[in-house]
Amino acid sequence: MTGFEAATLAFQEATPEIRKSGLEIRKPNLAVRKPGLWIAAAHAAVGLIQAGIVWYGTRAMQRAGDRRAQEQDQRHTEAMTALRELIAPTVPAGHR
Repeated sequence: MTGFEAATLAFQEATPEIRKSGLEIRKPNLAVRKPGLWIAAAHAAVGLIQAGIVWYGTRAMQRAGDRRAQEQDQRHTEAMTALRELIAPTVPAGHR
């Protein structure tokens, strides 16, 4: 008999005991369903917190982009005003 055959026979002989012990392990787990609800609630809470963090970060980026756009518009206006003042003395009076 090969080692594989011997292991197969040993497994077949042990299978009823394994099944029996498995049934005994499952019985106490039936009473542990309520903590599972707490775990599910904790997962849901963590998910909501993560969604809130993502929303806050997205909103902060939008505000920063709006602020940057305002600053660029202001800089553009200042540059155009300075350019007009620089060019104004060189343009003939009839071409203004």
